[in-house]
Amino acid sequence: MKVLVVNTGSTSIKYQLYEMDTEAILAGGVVERVGSPKSLHKWQVGATKAQAEISAATYGQGLEVVLKQLTAPGGPIKDLEELRAVGHRVVHGGEKLVHPCVITAEVKEIIKACAQFAPIHNPANLAGIEAAQAVLPKAVHVAVFDTAFHGELPEHSFVYAVPYELYLERGVRRYGFHGPSHQFMAHSAAEFLKTDLSRLKLVTCHLGGGASVCAIDAGKSVDTSMGMTPLEGLMMGTRSGDVDPALAIVLGRQGMSPDTVDETLNRKSGLLGVSGVSADFRDVEKAAEAGNARARLAIEIFVHRLKKYIGAYAAVLGGADAIVFTGGIGENAVKVRAAVCDALVYMGVVIDAEKNVACNARASGGVVDIATARAPTRVLVVATDEEKMIAREVARVTAGPTAARRRVGGHSIPVGVSVRHIHLTRAHCDALFGAGYELTERRPVSQPGQYVCRETVDLVGPKGELERVAIINPLRKETQVELARTDAIALGVNPPLRESGKLDGTPGLTLRGPKGTVVLDHGVILAQRHVHMHPTDAQRLGVADKAVIRVRVDGDRETIFGDVIVRVNEQYALDMHLDTDEANGAGLNNDSVASFEGVQ
Repeated sequence: MKVLVVNTGSTSIKYQLYEMDTEAILAGGVVERVGSPKSLHKWQVGATKAQAEISAATYGQGLEVVLKQLTAPGGPIKDLEELRAVGHRVVHGGEKLVHPCVITAEVKEIIKACAQFAPIHNPANLAGIEAAQAVLPKAVHVAVFDTAFHGELPEHSFVYAVPYELYLERGVRRYGFHGPSHQFMAHSAAEFLKTDLSRLKLVTCHLGGGASVCAIDAGKSVDTSMGMTPLEGLMMGTRSGDVDPALAIVLGRQGMSPDTVDETLNRKSGLLGVSGVSADFRDVEKAAEAGNARARLAIEIFVHRLKKYIGAYAAVLGGADAIVFTGGIGENAVKVRAAVCDALVYMGVVIDAEKNVACNARASGGVVDIATARAPTRVLVVATDEEKMIAREVARVTAGPTAARRRVGGHSIPVGVSVRHIHLTRAHCDALFGAGYELTERRPVSQPGQYVCRETVDLVGPKGELERVAIINPLRKETQVELARTDAIALGVNPPLRESGKLDGTPGLTLRGPKGTVVLDHGVILAQRHVHMHPTDAQRLGVADKAVIRVRVDGDRETIFGDVIVRVNEQYALDMHLDTDEANGAGLNNDSVASFEGVQ
C-alpha cells in the first residue's frame, strides 16, 4: 500500500510518499512559493535530489507537478491508480474531529469552522485537501489532526479558569498541537525501551520553530503546553509562549490594534523578539557565543521555561520513565539538552556528557539514549517523523477496516464502543443545569442527529460516584442511564440487561449537576448489545427489526457475540454498540469491524 502525505502551508506544499509494507520513503519534496509567478519544486527520489522552477499559481497546479514527477519514467509509481490513499495534515480539528478520519463534506465544514482557532493553518490545509481531491479523485483522502492526539485530555487539563460558559458556548478551551510528533515520540520510546506503551510515563519535548511539551501516561496525552492556539506554552521561534493575558489588553488600550497584537505575539516575539537576531536557534546560539547579551538571554529564557514545563509534567504524571527530545532544537542543541537535564537530577535525570555531544539520532536508527547507564530516568533523543506517523494513521483508517470488510465478503458491521452515558428529559435537564438550559454539542456520535454534549453530570450511587459522565442529546421522554457492569459495581447498583427504553423495574440513582440534583427511582440499565441499521442494510443482510443475530470479530481475541438485537430505522446508520466491558474483553475499539454470522 502506497500512501502520499501532504502538508500544505500558506505558500507551500510538502509531501512524502511511503510504501507502508516497509514504511520506506519512496519520494519526498516541497513546492515553494505557491501563488507566485515563479514557484520552486525541490524533490528527492532515493538518493537523487533535484529542483526546478515551475508554474504553480494554485495548490492544484503544484500537486499536478508533483504527481507528474512521481509518475515520470523511473519514478516511484507507474500509475496514479497505485495511490490508494492520501493523508493530509490538518492543524485544528476542534472537539468534533478527535480521530483521523476519511474526509467528507461534513469534515471539511468542521475544518473550516475550526479556522477561527488556526486562521493561518486551517484555510491552507483545506485548500490543499480540495486541490488533492480534484487531482486524485479515486484515492481515499484522510485528515490527521495536530489536535487529535490530545483529544482525550482530562477536563481539568483543558478547561481555562474563565467563565465556564465561554467553553460551553464558544469552545474556548485548550486543544494542544504537534500531536503526530508527540505520538511518534511515544511509540518510538516504547519500542526502544522494549516496554509496552501502557506501562510508560513520558514527558515528550518537540522543540523547533514551534515548540511544545506533552505529558503522556500509558500512551495518552494528559497535559500539553500549547492551548486553544499554538501560541500558548514554551518560548518559540517567533511566538511568545506564555504571557500575562492582560498584556493584550494593555497594548490595546495603548492604541495597538488586535491585528498588530496578533502579529507581535505570533510573528515578532520568541527567540526573534528577545534576541533581535533571528528566529533560528542556530543563529541565536552563534550570536550568544560571540557575546551578544540579548541572544544569550533568549537562550536562558528558552531553557528556563523548558525546565519548568518538564518539572511540572513530571509532577502531573507522578514521575517520568523517560524524557524525550525531538525537533531541530531537541535533536541538535547539545547545550540546551545539557542545561535542562543538569537541573533535573532530583528526578533521576543524569546524562552522559560524551553521549550527549556525539548524539545523532538520524544516523543511529532514529533513537539515542543519552542517559548514564544507571540513571533511573532515561533521556531519549528521537528523530521525529510526523509524516510517517500520519501515514501510519492513514493506513490504519483505510487498510484496517477495508481489509476486514473484504475478509467477511461485504457482510461487515462497524463496531461502536458505547461508554457510560445518560439520556435526559427536558425536566431533568432543567433541574440539573437551570430552567430552559440548552445543551451544547461537543462532537457527533455514530447515529445521525445525535451528539455528545460538552456538559456532563455526576452519578451518585449507594456505594460510590462516577464523575463527568457524558450526556447524549437530543433530549428524550424518559431519562435513561446506560452503564457497563464494572460501572454498576463501582456505584453499588444492580441494573438488569435491557433494551433501550425498557425501564420498568430498573434501579435508580442520583444525578448531580451544576444547578441541582435529580433522584431517579428507576432508569439505570446495562444496555443489551445491539446493531443499528438502515432499511437498506437490513435488506442486504436479510434481517428484520427486532431480529436477534450473531456477529463475529477476528483478531487476537476472536469472539462470537450472540443475542445481538437488530434495530431498523430510516434514521439509523449501520453500527454495532457494545459496552466498554464487552469491547475490552474482545480487544475492540471504534476502528474495529465485525462480521454478520446469521440469525439466531
